[in-house]
Amino acid sequence: METFTLFSTEHFWFIGGGFLGILALTMVSAFLPKYKFAQFSAVVILLIKLAELSYRHIYVREPIYSLLPLHMCNLTLIIAILTMLTKSQKLFQLTYYWCLGALFAVITPDIKYSFPHPLTLSFYITHFYLLFAAIYGILFFNFKPTFKGWVNAFITLNIFAFIIFFINKKLGTNYLYVNRIPNFSSPLDYFGQWPYYIIVVEIIYLILTYGIYYPFRRKTFKYSTKYF
Repeated sequence: METFTLFSTEHFWFIGGGFLGILALTMVSAFLPKYKFAQFSAVVILLIKLAELSYRHIYVREPIYSLLPLHMCNLTLIIAILTMLTKSQKLFQLTYYWCLGALFAVITPDIKYSFPHPLTLSFYITHFYLLFAAIYGILFFNFKPTFKGWVNAFITLNIFAFIIFFINKKLGTNYLYVNRIPNFSSPLDYFGQWPYYIIVVEIIYLILTYGIYYPFRRKTFKYSTKYF
């Protein structure tokens, strides 16, 4: 099995295919019962993720403590699945503001194998689903990102990070990368050593998430789903 190469032609095909997949699913959703399709998609993604974790534990021999859903994108995936299953406005806020992590993950993925390895496929499918769930909530559930949601998402993330820091110390893991810089190439390499890179990430997070909130803060902003 060939190894995955960052910024290779294959990598860009995955990124382009992921966004085309989001577009295709969005268009298909327009002709289906919105809530039922959301629930169906959530169940499918949940099964894919469970299959991935089972594969990693049984065949790759990864220990259970390294498979906990405590990384940013895995936490967001749980929230996104619950959002689609329950149609919760509060959970949508977390999904919307946290899904940016998935965008950075597909640009600098922590994967080893090239197409069509099942772990690589699961990685891209589940990460792009986070972006799809955020878009779906806006277009078909008529949810709107709010300032309160922006604040709550930041506070909730920091509470999780604080708790996960101590879990990492206990297990010897590095979930959320709050204990040390990851051992693979990532943008964190340019942000200094611990704990300075965490401060930089916090600032960047606030700027970027406020940027995706800003279009919705204007009272004159309106969006239409009549074509969906």
